Amino acid sequence: MATRCVSASSLDASAEALLALYRQPPLNALRAPGFGLPDVPTCRGVELLEPETLNGLLDRVVADYGVGADRKAAASLWSKYHLSALSIPTLVANLLLNQALPVALDDVRVSVGEKGETARLWLPHGGRPVPSREPGARFGALFEGHCRPLIDCLAELSGLSPKVFWSNLGHYVEYVAQTCSRHPDFNGAGDPLLRFLEMRFLPDGRRNPLYRPVRYLDLGGEAPARVRRLCCVKYRLPGEALCGTCPLKPENRPVKRRS
Repeated sequence: MATRCVSASSLDASAEALLALYRQPPLNALRAPGFGLPDVPTCRGVELLEPETLNGLLDRVVADYGVGADRKAAASLWSKYHLSALSIPTLVANLLLNQALPVALDDVRVSVGEKGETARLWLPHGGRPVPSREPGARFGALFEGHCRPLIDCLAELSGLSPKVFWSNLGHYVEYVAQTCSRHPDFNGAGDPLLRFLEMRFLPDGRRNPLYRPVRYLDLGGEAPARVRRLCCVKYRLPGEALCGTCPLKPENRPVKRRS
């Protein structure tokens, strides 16, 4: 896997605007992407589509859990690191700043953690104005240009259903949409993305793999509980429990679904 280490460059205004959002609630607990030339070793995003590179990263995740650890679960876990690092800042910039970040696999670089996970994404600049408010164009570079080919590769190499990887992505996408809609300075900004998640079919007629990735269920508490539609299977790895939003948890079985 090719790497390089160079000095960071100065930031453009769009990058500065996004980083400013990460310095205040509700985004201040999240790690922002890097911009400009990385000052740490990285690999090109497009290298993740190479079986040798991606298998090598998954091998490191498996090795961290011990010989014989479930490779499908390891692939799911790896995807959660990468897809969260990718989707959260991209959608925040899109929804709150109307900026389309350069997240094509040819444009991004990835710094890799000790366990093979994506530690941080590096982008060449802070983006350009979103090309269109039409969902396919607005979110296409992220979902179709980066996520779909990577998910296809993950599914082929691991044997895990693509639906699980899309569900992992959808978990973060819905979180960003809700967070942006509740942002005190951008009321309702996440609504276009929430509407996209309600689309059963994409504008070109294909099924939307991000259709309703989570449900809000009446589980007897004061407020509806947020529950994923599909389990991420992380629990198959040694020492890993079911996630709090996992649909397999007995306490997340619906009493009455909210309409």
